Amino acid sequence: MHPTALVALAAACTLNVAVAQTPPPAYPVDDQSYVAADSTRVLQQSVVVPAPAADVWTAFTTSEGFATWAAPVAFVDFRLGGYIEATYDPKGAIGAPGNIRNEIVAFVPQRMLAIRNTQTPPSTAFDAPTFQTLHTVIFLDPAGANGTRVTIAQPGYGTGEKFDGVYAHFARGNAWSLQQLAKRFAEGPAKR
Repeated sequence: MHPTALVALAAACTLNVAVAQTPPPAYPVDDQSYVAADSTRVLQQSVVVPAPAADVWTAFTTSEGFATWAAPVAFVDFRLGGYIEATYDPKGAIGAPGNIRNEIVAFVPQRMLAIRNTQTPPSTAFDAPTFQTLHTVIFLDPAGANGTRVTIAQPGYGTGEKFDGVYAHFARGNAWSLQQLAKRFAEGPAKR
């Protein structure tokens, strides 16, 4: 969602484990990425979370909820033009220049949240200015009696090395974030 999206959901996720050593995820992520009619790429992944949409919505839209799965230090100013700010440093503080910050650009309560990154840590594994040309959309859809399919979509990926680097980073990062969200509801809040 980091935020990304949330970027907070996705921006600081980097996996350094060889694929061959990684066991299958306990919460499988469905990759529905595609190429749009205008030839841009859409990174789109989803997971089924064992919780109703109202609870999942709270996990994205409140400081307390976001800190239970996405980052140990988080602040959510939930409103149009508001923001989600987070750091993966448990000793970090809200307002620090190295935090991840995403502007809330649109939402439909308990159904959709759109964010755009406005601040990344000073050193990232991807080209931050390229990432900031994109936006992240999170969709919540019913999935069974008490589940919610959470989908993170990032449209607008162009071609070239910078877009490819951002795409590769968030393909891993968004999947990790979705797994953390599912784990939070299946096993309880993250232990910090």
